[in-house]
Amino acid sequence: MLKAFYKAQVYKNVMEELVEEEIDRQTRNFKPETAKALNRIDVVSYALNRLPPLYASSQEGVYRQKQRGQQQFGQRLRAAVHQSLKVVAQQPTRVTTPLLPQEEVEAEMHIARMALEELADSMTDLELDG
Repeated sequence: MLKAFYKAQVYKNVMEELVEEEIDRQTRNFKPETAKALNRIDVVSYALNRLPPLYASSQEGVYRQKQRGQQQFGQRLRAAVHQSLKVVAQQPTRVTTPLLPQEEVEAEMHIARMALEELADSMTDLELDG
């Protein structure tokens, strides 16, 4: 059977998945209110900033990088997540502006451009009428 060859359109940092799985393991026995109070995005970000990236662009690459991450960085991964949970749990609740996925940012920009064009057209119409 011939394998279909294609240009990769997506890549991912497999370490993100490993960190998410480790957070799930380490918080499994937390009280529900404690787990809910944690800012998971902050926990993930803190841990990832202390670990090397492991990028892949294929299913096979994801599998290999996952194996490598568990074997080569398992202890470091567990320690980074543990430290991250401690630090984030001690931080007071803070108000921040979350990042939006790029698609949402582009959609918002498109809406803003359309509104500006509409406003500009209205101003031109007023100038012509006046």
